[in-house]
Amino acid sequence: MRSPGGRTHQEQIAATRAVAAIVIGALAISWMLLAVLDLQDNDGAAPIIAMFGIPAIASALVIQIVMTRLGKRKRVPKPVLWLMLAVLPLGTLLGFVVAILREPDYFIGDDGPWMLVWVPIFICVGVMLGALVWFFFVFPLVSLAKVIRLLARREARPTALIMPLVLRALGVVCVVGGMSMSSGEVGRRAEAQIIAAFFGLPGTYEVVWEPGLWIVRGIVAAIVLLLAVPALRYRARAASAARVDGAVEA
Repeated sequence: MRSPGGRTHQEQIAATRAVAAIVIGALAISWMLLAVLDLQDNDGAAPIIAMFGIPAIASALVIQIVMTRLGKRKRVPKPVLWLMLAVLPLGTLLGFVVAILREPDYFIGDDGPWMLVWVPIFICVGVMLGALVWFFFVFPLVSLAKVIRLLARREARPTALIMPLVLRALGVVCVVGGMSMSSGEVGRRAEAQIIAAFFGLPGTYEVVWEPGLWIVRGIVAAIVLLLAVPALRYRARAASAARVDGAVEA
């Protein structure tokens, strides 16, 4: 029999190997985007994906591994921290060094080389965005798979599907909504423009993709109905039960 300490050690080794595979794969994809593809195609999609998208997705997958494979204590091994906090951002930054050497005019432009200071900052932001990607995309998908498996075994109620579906829908709303409009503002003004765009009110925003706004409206309406209908049914049953009790007492 394996001791609890030996089992924990094996779990940490397995988690470290999985994280290493994710980081190596993410760096390989980032380097391919930065060293092979045309950096100016599609308004610079390749550098943006390599700077934000790939680190965020890798970070989200690592968070899921930490949450599921390391037991109840969730103690993160030091190699996992090194891989996420050093290897992933530094490896991505080296890929951008290659990209800058390929097309220095694209990255430096008329603003001067001081703009390059933002590259490592944005890479770190991309890694931290992994928490949001995990919460709105990875975690709901994993939870949804678990609930479906429990439903197949008749060990859960269909209402258990509500929370992962709502979280997943909110993530889709954020992504599709961001792709559908440009507010042109920051802070509270941006929030006001987002609300105006959602309801079709006049404002300073610019609609980039009209069907996307209707997708967002449909998802929000579905979420409201999904949460409101059970609450209304509960209140109706409570009111009906109260009337019945009053009639019995009379």
